[in-house]
Amino acid sequence: MAMIKTMLLKKTASPNSMFQKLALGLFFFVVLSAMMFYSALPQKYDVRVGQVLQENILARKEAINTIATNKLRQAAADQVPKKYTLNHTITAEVKEHITDILNYVKEVRIRTYLEDHEKINLLMNKISREISEESYIQLITMSDTSLKELETITKAIIETVMEEGVKEDSIDRAKTHVIEEFKNLNLPQEIKSVGEEIALLTIKPNMVYDREATEKEQREAMEAIAPVKVYPNQILIEKGTVITSEHQDMLKELGLLARDREADISLLVGIMCVSAFLVGTLAFALYYFHNDIYNNNLYLSLMILIIVSTLIISLGLKNISKYLIPLAAGSMLISILINPQVAVFSSFTMSVVVGIMLGSNFSYTVVALSGALIGIFCTAKVSQRSDLTKAGGIIGCAKFVLITGLALLSNGTPLEILKESPWGMVSGLLSAILAIGTLPFLENAFGITSSIKLLELSNPNQPLLRRLMLEAPGTYHHSIIVGNLAVAGAEAVGADPLLARVGANYHDIGKLKRPYFFIENQLTSDNPHDKLSPSLSALIITSHVKDGLEIAKEYRLPKCIIDLIVQHHGTSLLSFFYNKALESDYEKNTDDTSYRYEGPKPQTREAAIIMLADCAEAAVRSMPKPTPGKIEGLIRQIIKEKLSDGQLDECDLTLKDLDKLASTFSKVLTGIFHTRIEYPDKLTELQRKDLDNGQYNDKQLTR
Repeated sequence: MAMIKTMLLKKTASPNSMFQKLALGLFFFVVLSAMMFYSALPQKYDVRVGQVLQENILARKEAINTIATNKLRQAAADQVPKKYTLNHTITAEVKEHITDILNYVKEVRIRTYLEDHEKINLLMNKISREISEESYIQLITMSDTSLKELETITKAIIETVMEEGVKEDSIDRAKTHVIEEFKNLNLPQEIKSVGEEIALLTIKPNMVYDREATEKEQREAMEAIAPVKVYPNQILIEKGTVITSEHQDMLKELGLLARDREADISLLVGIMCVSAFLVGTLAFALYYFHNDIYNNNLYLSLMILIIVSTLIISLGLKNISKYLIPLAAGSMLISILINPQVAVFSSFTMSVVVGIMLGSNFSYTVVALSGALIGIFCTAKVSQRSDLTKAGGIIGCAKFVLITGLALLSNGTPLEILKESPWGMVSGLLSAILAIGTLPFLENAFGITSSIKLLELSNPNQPLLRRLMLEAPGTYHHSIIVGNLAVAGAEAVGADPLLARVGANYHDIGKLKRPYFFIENQLTSDNPHDKLSPSLSALIITSHVKDGLEIAKEYRLPKCIIDLIVQHHGTSLLSFFYNKALESDYEKNTDDTSYRYEGPKPQTREAAIIMLADCAEAAVRSMPKPTPGKIEGLIRQIIKEKLSDGQLDECDLTLKDLDKLASTFSKVLTGIFHTRIEYPDKLTELQRKDLDNGQYNDKQLTR
């Protein structure tokens, strides 16, 4: 079947242009984008703050409610306590500050030229006015030993309190701790008061906020919160709810707010990106793997038509059941009419579109794609239309099993399984019905001959074949043998056996116009060509190709068969009549042009195989006593003559192929025309015995 596709592409392809290809691609892109956008566009709601909702707002597809998710994550982050680091340097700075204060006190104390109140004012201005005047008096009047002891005790208490860590929000608690520490000292009250005031003045937070550690724990807490999902048909806002700005934000986030054009534009851009990717990928696959189809706009149009039609039907059926999608119908049609590999590429494209149309649900996409691929496998070598029905049954059973398995994986209830699984069977049968029903129309509309059409044409009950059998039985028998040769030869060299057989069956239908001018149909020894001039005989013989073309068009035979009819003789020379003309006094100087067929020469392997099989069958039939050696020698001589005459120049048969054809033809023809072994003595004895028994009369003996 691959060969017929190649031949059809070469012969039926209209002149390609980049503009036409771009137009097809743009049309395909726009249609895919429109269907996906229409299917993916959710119902919009026009709600305002303070409005009382009159209906439930439902989610149309599975999505993530980012607003609710962010709220939960922010709450989790807020619950994470701030992280602090104990800074020992600050403690050392505080102790150093105490030393500086008391050193200055010592410096002022030795200024004997100052009065006490002047010293106090100087200390208050230099150190702080938060320390009481009484404490400054104590600092001036106490002994050096007491001052040294005060410094040691104050530093010790500060170190004790600050080593436990002092935060900004716990500074008051730390000061209380300092007061309690001084109360517990066994010292005069005056000294304890001075030390307490100095400590309260100098103490400060030494717990530094660790932003990096805090943010890390906050991120971990936020990541631990699972996204809040909304599911199809889940109620987002109940009827009677007063709409708040939070509700509006949620609807906008989910793309359900009517006034939110930004969501529509975002959806459209996303759809266009997906559509461009699908069209581009399909075009690249065709260009890289099937350049002949890529360069044929007729086949590109057919492929796009089948894909778009399948998707439109799917769009209409998805409301009944999303498992009813008949994606397999499109894949089977593309497999039969174009190429199974192209059907695989197209199936992946259609499955992605269907997946988006069905809400990006994995189960629906897998079921639709599986059915399409199974349909391709079942129709890769289809031999009759009933095979499509069988394919539909296989697809249905496979979908039934797959839907059941997916339902069990998702913990579906038995009732849900019984409800959904039968749609898989219905989908398979529907796909077969659609494929069978549309196949003839597509064949006729695009001038494509599928293997099914060829099988129908090979039926002996076809009107033209019945007419050939009745009006030209010799030609019919000759065509059958040529068909057998052509099939064997096509299988040997990798050509299309089915096309070769059907072409051989019809290659000589032009002989129906004048059947008795061809020797295989002459029932008597009288040959009408004996009474005709060589040129007239040649004209009659060569006209059977033109007559065959007219009859083929009258019976509306496919173009691929018509091509084989007009090419099966190429521009071969009628050597018998040409040599006869050269021997004639009237035509001895004639040119061989009028004794050649008009052509064209065989353009395909199938046409060349039929030409060689036709010549080989006729030549071997005329051999007086054929033997295997003689038969093969004659066939190889015929092939050599055709090759030398240039009849095989325009087809892609190689010398290796020709050698295979010679061997194959000789085996088949040897089986048909081999010499029978005679038993003369035994035959005479049987005849005598039968005569004695009176079982034969004279007429029977002379048969």
